[in-house]
Amino acid sequence: MNWFKQRILDNSTLLKFLLVGVLNTMVGLGSIFILYNTLHFNYWISTSLGNILGIICSYILNKSFTFQSKKSANKTIWKFILVSIVCYLFSYYLGHLFNIFMHTNDLGSKNKLIENTSIFVASVLYTLCNYIGHKYFTFKKD
Repeated sequence: MNWFKQRILDNSTLLKFLLVGVLNTMVGLGSIFILYNTLHFNYWISTSLGNILGIICSYILNKSFTFQSKKSANKTIWKFILVSIVCYLFSYYLGHLFNIFMHTNDLGSKNKLIENTSIFVASVLYTLCNYIGHKYFTFKKD
């Protein structure tokens, strides 16, 4: 726990990452909900496109502001994309399983509420997974 507190919680990059995350959330999650609820795209298309927009915004802001990385884009962008894809698949698959669980156990009488909740839960997991991946892999200090 001490390692976690010292490395994760007491680090100013976490606060910067969360601030950037607010903007990413407005871009990415906002896009997801518009695509899903207004334009009626399916779950996977909505979450994929929304996260692509969020990833672009996130890369630019996290490289320059959060982690202040001087590494070239050639060295970091592929890592950023890899971490983002792995976190996306992991997080949104768990969100999808949550959605299935709620419907299977007849707890999904309010389909849109359950589906939107699963998207929100998945986005929280996605944020945590991304922070750890980008801090210790993508923008790791040499």
